Amino acid sequence: MSANGLGVEGRGRQDQRVARWNLAAEAGSAAAARALTGQALREWQVNDQDDRDDIVLMVDELVTNAVVHGEGTVRLRLRLNGAHLIAEVGDDNPAAPAPPGPGGEPDVLRWAEDGRGLLLVGALATAYGTRPENRGKTVWFSRALRAVNGRGHAAAADIPPAGTAPLASP
Repeated sequence: MSANGLGVEGRGRQDQRVARWNLAAEAGSAAAARALTGQALREWQVNDQDDRDDIVLMVDELVTNAVVHGEGTVRLRLRLNGAHLIAEVGDDNPAAPAPPGPGGEPDVLRWAEDGRGLLLVGALATAYGTRPENRGKTVWFSRALRAVNGRGHAAAADIPPAGTAPLASP
């Protein structure tokens, strides 16, 4: 199964690659999101296994949250620009997810099932946040990749700080 026929839009400006899918708000959507994300990352030659595993895990957690706590269709979008990846998961519920722990810091007791997803995203992402949309909200994360197609790491200055929306794309 090729990601090209399943939502990958190809290249945008400056060698930017974008993939997007609309998923039903049902239990199987997390598995579909994992498979689609993994396929896109392999096709985009994100070769570092740790990067791929972490990104797939974070996408899984955000899609699961959208299915369980959101409303309507789950919108998954991946954007790769050089060695910088942004993943966005949207749904129609405007309520933002609760921050993980007091002051956004992990609370050991919250590593139980409830709240674990955002703790994992916070631990694995370069930056993450939530932004309101005309229809619901989008929860996103960015990740500076170790290597894409044999090329090195994204510069830290290229990564937006946690809690701010990533730069809009065309």
